[in-house]
Amino acid sequence: MFQLDWKYFRHILRVLAVLLTVVWGGRVCAQVQVYEDYVPEKQVLYMKHRFFYAQIHTGGGTLGYEQGQLNRKFSYSGWNVELATQINPKTKAVNWYRAGRSYKYGMLNSFMILRGGYGGLWVLNDKPYWGGVQVSLSYRGGFSLGLAFPQWVYVIYDGEGQDIRLEKMSADNPRHKDVAYIVARGPIMKGFSGLRPYPGAYAKVGLDFEFGKVEERSHTLGFGMLYDCYFTRIPLMMERRNPFGFFNFYIEYKFGMRYGIR
Repeated sequence: MFQLDWKYFRHILRVLAVLLTVVWGGRVCAQVQVYEDYVPEKQVLYMKHRFFYAQIHTGGGTLGYEQGQLNRKFSYSGWNVELATQINPKTKAVNWYRAGRSYKYGMLNSFMILRGGYGGLWVLNDKPYWGGVQVSLSYRGGFSLGLAFPQWVYVIYDGEGQDIRLEKMSADNPRHKDVAYIVARGPIMKGFSGLRPYPGAYAKVGLDFEFGKVEERSHTLGFGMLYDCYFTRIPLMMERRNPFGFFNFYIEYKFGMRYGIR
């Protein structure tokens, strides 16, 4: 008749005890790990947003407006409009003969850009409901309308300064290339009379860091790059090769609101 060895039985009990301890401990650790990694979903999800933004870029500044909506859980899309300035390297000069308003030596036209396009945000790292920083990939593109405004200057035509004429800066006039003949910059509004449009396109991509503490309000700091391209060269300077477009890096601050609860 089979007899159970008590020592063998105790060995089995010890093995079972160790196995139960390992299994129970693993379940506890798993529960703790799940608890630490668990992030409750947001109680309220806003479907629409509208933002105003201000931007400083390597060629000037920009003011804009954006409006969009949530089309997937981690993706927003919408349209935007903005007005930007574009500055090329140029030298300021004031004629020594008369204390006049400074002008840009060699600059034929000042340049502004009106953009309208479509783009969106792809959320890379969403923030929990209690706060934090949301990281998103921002992308935009669309129509870019360049606006060139001629620079007008006061030019002296006699040695005593009695004959001073208001003229549009021109590369064909030798007096406009010599600072000794230019007295001062003309009225800024005068440039609107010779405004010339330059149609083109633009593309913009960057990273947005949204750190607003209240879900309904948004405060975002963005970094990225943008490029404006036109069909013809932009006549900005006299003695420099004029560009087809402008490549810039930017820093952007965006603020606005979310609305439309799902």
